[in-house]
Amino acid sequence: MKRFRIVVPLLQFFLLNVGCATEKAVQMEPQKVFVQVEPSEKYDALANQLRSLEQSVSMLRSEVMTLKEGLSNIRSCPPLTSYQLPKEVSLCGERIPLEVRSVWENLDREFLSILGYEVQVILWMKRARRYFPHIEGRLKEMGLPDDLKYVTIIESGLRPDAVSSSGASGIWQFIPPTGEKYGMRKNRDIDERFDFFKATEGALIYLKSLYEEFKSWPLSMAAYNAGENRVRKEIELQGTKDYYHLDLPVETERYVYKIAVSKIILSDPERYGIHLEREKFYDPLEMERVEIELTKPLPIIDVARALGFFYKEIKEMNPHLSDRVIPPGIHFLNLPPGTSEKFLAFFSNWKKKEPEAK
Repeated sequence: MKRFRIVVPLLQFFLLNVGCATEKAVQMEPQKVFVQVEPSEKYDALANQLRSLEQSVSMLRSEVMTLKEGLSNIRSCPPLTSYQLPKEVSLCGERIPLEVRSVWENLDREFLSILGYEVQVILWMKRARRYFPHIEGRLKEMGLPDDLKYVTIIESGLRPDAVSSSGASGIWQFIPPTGEKYGMRKNRDIDERFDFFKATEGALIYLKSLYEEFKSWPLSMAAYNAGENRVRKEIELQGTKDYYHLDLPVETERYVYKIAVSKIILSDPERYGIHLEREKFYDPLEMERVEIELTKPLPIIDVARALGFFYKEIKEMNPHLSDRVIPPGIHFLNLPPGTSEKFLAFFSNWKKKEPEAK
């Protein structure tokens, strides 16, 4: 039987060669593949091979377009040095004196440092949608400046499980003595510094009391960081109540500037080259909160089963509960939306069925 030689030209491929400032496509010479076929038996196989090649080329074209778009985005992002501080900056309604060169330099340093850590800023943006609404609502109800919400950014990065090397814990970073002073219990079974709602209440009351003493929000925030006793001592020793001219511990000197910068960037992130689609933000904090009184421990797994949720879900909603049970006493319990009535029905039956602890 006669055999025919059919030449199948391969389609041209392009390699994307990305340099520091230029982009060029390198065209490869067409190659020829010789396939021995039988006219009556190999046409279908050849057609399938051609279709497969067409699909591969289509996928490669798509990948090339994606790479081009990525390259375009990288090149369209201006250098960090192109971003400038606003000419006027205020915090809690108090103007920051940028005309003082040292003040401008300190703020500029924190501005560039935070902008250079884009991943962290994006996480702040995502978490802010979850936690800021409750904080904003309580600030408004208490008549306090909205800017105080940014304290949580510098204290914990809005991480509810944050723990510092000094033992400060939770979103508002209370140490145990201060936490207990403002209503947060801490023992083997419970640590209410991790209760976002209780910690927020305590932090705002604390900040309000600091302002009543120092009559300055920068000083009040400095006292929140270093302790009011340290700030009182430095004011008396140095003879000034101007935060921007007080010699304080380095962390405290940078503290208010960092809070101001977090406000600058998070108030208008797109101005500083950070864009995030709305659907990529974390979900808002939605839960129902009930107060219960226990004379015996209540296993959290029983609560989860009664509500039809996983143990992990209920536990993560209540990070202040250190153990697997809710200990005896009066407690607030966070529950999934729409489950409080179901929980209360379960709780009523549970109290009747379970024997009293001896």
